[in-house]
Amino acid sequence: SNRSRFDGSGQVARKGPLCPRREMLPFLGIIVVCTLCRLRRGGIISQGPAFAISPLGPANGAAPAAPAAAAVAASRRAPALGASGLRPQGFHPLEAAALAMLGASCAAWRRRQRGSTAMQGLKDRVKKDFSTKSAMIRKLGKLVLQREFDMRAQIMEDPKLAIRSGITQEELLADFERAVNYLRTELGCNNLESDICISKVATGLYMQHLGRPSIPTNEEMDTVLRWLEDNLDASRSNDSLRIVIEKYPFVLGRSIEELEESRRFCPEDIDFDVAVAEDPALIDKTYNCDGICANQCTQCWYNG
Repeated sequence: SNRSRFDGSGQVARKGPLCPRREMLPFLGIIVVCTLCRLRRGGIISQGPAFAISPLGPANGAAPAAPAAAAVAASRRAPALGASGLRPQGFHPLEAAALAMLGASCAAWRRRQRGSTAMQGLKDRVKKDFSTKSAMIRKLGKLVLQREFDMRAQIMEDPKLAIRSGITQEELLADFERAVNYLRTELGCNNLESDICISKVATGLYMQHLGRPSIPTNEEMDTVLRWLEDNLDASRSNDSLRIVIEKYPFVLGRSIEELEESRRFCPEDIDFDVAVAEDPALIDKTYNCDGICANQCTQCWYNG
């Protein structure tokens, strides 16, 4: 997976690959340091000067060194560390390399954590196909519309659908035709696409309305379409709004409150207008756990 975000140009700006080996560097550094310390204690690695930090100058109670001896000792000392007057008394080269690797890795990891919202890469997320094409299956070399997405046939074959809806079969069929004609008029959808869109919306994303269709009114669909035009990089004039609906017809059954929640929880490093226009299924992301799971993964922006 890769960290990525949508910028204003409509392109995906990559933040660099998530390399598991690089993420493990701090832990490897700790293991190396601990191993070296154990080897030094066991005498396997030659002992250098004591691994400690002490003040500059002679030890307490020790006589000052002779000038020549002091010069030799000074040449062997490591340079002082800052203005604190402290210096390392000696590091094994492998220990120094391990500590440097550990410090650099920890600093880089903290910078990445602070950089932006931890997204798992919208470009690389496994996308499910909710489009009108997903309603077709191939039988004997021909594409056939699945029955559960053929609401017209269901209404005509099963009178109980109308009974559960509290209206007659003719009224339910007329309601379906009214919604279908609305999409054909407003968005220019063809006959099959408009039938599938309304069938999907009436059935529900999780088929929760399978036995009792929930067909949106023209006013409800018009409200959703106007909100999408105002909040997404999509328009009726260039057919981009029609493409959004055909990619994710279930958006026609959403309320304005649900749509606003999706925008409100959208992370700052994602351009909502472009991201949802490219992948309309993101409109159902109405939560963001920021990495602290709240068991709402299907609605969570962090989950991608």
